[in-house]
Amino acid sequence: MKIYADFSRCVRSFWKASNCSKCVEACPAGALYIGDGRVEVAEDLCVGCGICIGACPTGVYTPAEEIGPRISCREGGPCIHALRFEDYVKLVEKYGEVEVDARCDDCKLRDAGGGWRALEEALKAGLRVKVVRGRGGDVSRRLLFRRAAAGEPLIKAVRGPPRRFEYSRPLGTEGLRPVVDADRCVLCGVCAGVCPTEAVKVDEESGLVTVDGGRCVECGVCVEACDVGALRLERGEVDVEHYLVEVVQCPNCGTIYAKNRGECPVCGFTTKLIKELYGL
Repeated sequence: MKIYADFSRCVRSFWKASNCSKCVEACPAGALYIGDGRVEVAEDLCVGCGICIGACPTGVYTPAEEIGPRISCREGGPCIHALRFEDYVKLVEKYGEVEVDARCDDCKLRDAGGGWRALEEALKAGLRVKVVRGRGGDVSRRLLFRRAAAGEPLIKAVRGPPRRFEYSRPLGTEGLRPVVDADRCVLCGVCAGVCPTEAVKVDEESGLVTVDGGRCVECGVCVEACDVGALRLERGEVDVEHYLVEVVQCPNCGTIYAKNRGECPVCGFTTKLIKELYGL
């Protein structure tokens, strides 16, 4: 299977200091690696398994060809770990029923990703998914032959500036979502700025922080970017949640800021700058 990689969706594009390496850790062929703070691709090493597709929360990797109603890595399709719950939903909506070749008992890639969990969620939700289980041999070796037979790279990468995208999942379902500690939040807005789906919004004047769990892709970049530790990812019911941070108004310049800051960000910065300039 050929893969398309759009790195404008990578969390490292939105937050340069991000340590996300989910796709690198998941790739069984070593085709992905971190270089100069970004994910690099060794095209000649990619075997087209698609595990990176399921590992990336922001959808950097997508199939370059259509996935049919029968999913089998033995027949040139994606590995079971390439699929997430929402993928099963879309495939069932399109074909009415899908069949998954899950004869993975002897495969070295059996536990390489979260594919089993996604499959069980699909079955639990009552989706029309037929599963073929059992022993089918180690497919990882066949993937090497697939790479050799392709005659061209199985992955194509493009880069560009950070590009936000739309994402939605049903409210009321279970999943990871950001939780805000209002006693620590300073309303800096960095979390909202780095979120690739605008799931987090910050109103500095009212002190209202809104988290739309339905738009969260569980990438965790907001947690990484918060330097006061006011955000964490928790598993629970996905919903739209509101957090109110106490704000005050500076008597000198009139700036409204979070009380948790301790001092006005405008006056405090000006005072610090003057002290540095004059050695005070």
